[in-house]
Order: sequence, then C-alpha cells, then structure tokens
Amino acid sequence: MLRQATDGEIPAVTALIAAHPLSLLRQSEDWLREVAAAEAKGVLIWDRGGIDGVAVLEWAYPGVVYLINLGLAVPGRGEGKALIAAVQDHVFGGLGAHRMFCDIAFDNGAALSAFRKAGFTQEGTMRECWKRGETWVDCHAFGMLAREWRARG
Repeated sequence: MLRQATDGEIPAVTALIAAHPLSLLRQSEDWLREVAAAEAKGVLIWDRGGIDGVAVLEWAYPGVVYLINLGLAVPGRGEGKALIAAVQDHVFGGLGAHRMFCDIAFDNGAALSAFRKAGFTQEGTMRECWKRGETWVDCHAFGMLAREWRARG
C-alpha cells in the first residue's frame, strides 16, 4: 500500500534514493521534508511491512503529476511492477490526475522496461538533461494519460 511518509521516515527515504546507483536526483532530507509538507507534492512510502519503496510526486500543472523519483528498497526482485501500479492507482484513481509523466536515465534498463510494461509511452529523449556525478546523461521522457490507465483496467 502507498501512504504518506512521516517526518521521521525522511532519513530512510533519503538513504533509499541515494543507494540506487542509477539515481539522478539525490534529494536532501530538507528538500524531501518540504515536498512531504507541500500541498501540491508528496513523498509516499510503499509499505509491505516496512519502507519497501518510495515515490516522490509533484503537481507540475493542474491535473498533471510529475513522478520525480521512484525506488525500491531492494531492487532486482521484480517488485517494480507492483510499485508502479500502486503509484498509478494513487495518481489516477486517488488524486484524479489527467496525466502523469517521468524521466528515466538512458542506462536504467530495468526502469525503462518496467514503465513500458506498465503502459507508459516513451515521448522523447532529453539530451544531457541530468547530471550524475560529473557526467551529463540523457533521459527518456515517459507519460501516461488517465484514459490509458483506465483502459488497462
């Protein structure tokens, strides 16, 4: 299940995001606390008995949600599908959004595959849009509309 992160969980969320080798956004605890407290943003915990995953969301425009970050506590066990589905249910079913979008590093094959399988459409490539360490990396833009989510039913 997805739920709002508590203030006390923010350090664990920060660590989970930072631990992923392909993570582009290594947010600070202070920034995540601001996101968690803001009405138009959210830090969500995927809870299957603990902090098993996280999703960081922001309303980019009215009706449009930007999935800023998504991560699993233990990647590589095939749980990405369930986490993405939970985020889709939250964004489209719970928040009533019209559209959700995200960007994924060009070399994050597992995420690219998982989002395609979840029904997202690759909408383009953003050249050198994020800096990982000292290297600029390309990202692929992915999006999904509420009607596409409903059609997958």
